[in-house]
Amino acid sequence: MPGSESLVPSVPWVARETARLVSLLRALDEEAWRRPSFCPGWTAAHVAGHMAGGAESYAIRIEAAREGRTVIPFGSGDEETFQARRAAIIEEVVASPPEARVARFEESANRLQAALESLRPEDLDRRVWHRRGEIPLRQLPDQRLFEVVLHGWDIRNAPAAPLPPDALGVMARILEYRLPLYFNRSGRMNFSGAFRFETATPAHAWGMDIRENRAAPCPPEGRDFAARLFAPASDMVLLATGRADPAAKERAGALRIEGDRARAGALMGILFRPY
Repeated sequence: MPGSESLVPSVPWVARETARLVSLLRALDEEAWRRPSFCPGWTAAHVAGHMAGGAESYAIRIEAAREGRTVIPFGSGDEETFQARRAAIIEEVVASPPEARVARFEESANRLQAALESLRPEDLDRRVWHRRGEIPLRQLPDQRLFEVVLHGWDIRNAPAAPLPPDALGVMARILEYRLPLYFNRSGRMNFSGAFRFETATPAHAWGMDIRENRAAPCPPEGRDFAARLFAPASDMVLLATGRADPAAKERAGALRIEGDRARAGALMGILFRPY
């Protein structure tokens, strides 16, 4: 792993959390494979298929980007064809026996991990295809870490349970730039102000400044923040990925809001949605 840990801190965490997910999948019996996950309409087998296809898709994009090419994976000429291929992979995995499901996921994940660990500094700003528009390659490891951790939680389908604690520190730091991305993709107009976010277990704080309908990270101190949002890191990640309800978390004492509640509520309506 030539410098990839310092180059992109989430890369080794993808490997660790993938190993955790593999262990979870290996422990499932057929009844557990067919139980509903937290993802509507999907069983654990569907989630495993989705994750296998995602790993293959990411690896293809990274491998092409390192050669200076931007491709839609699986030889797809457009998003519709790409999504059809992803759906076909899911159905292939669902139709397979349990050991084949795990093998397909692990093989795909290993290919992706090799691609991630091959990254060089000059690769990080290369462009890769994304259904919402091209993005810099540097965002893919962070996105994959979120997917691996969250989909493991989805398979367990215990909404009151926290996320595994190990990767939460790096995930909270990733939110520092991902939340502005969520806002900027929302197309929301006529919204401005600075907002502060703070997590516990582990502790992390950051700010977000919205001007002229564009959001950007800002320091967590030295600003007149319109509102401040506090939550344990697990709850903040679940909120930021649409897996928890802000009102329910606030009633339970897991979310605290200070300052302009109306603007905080409007912001949460933009940010705390499935990504």
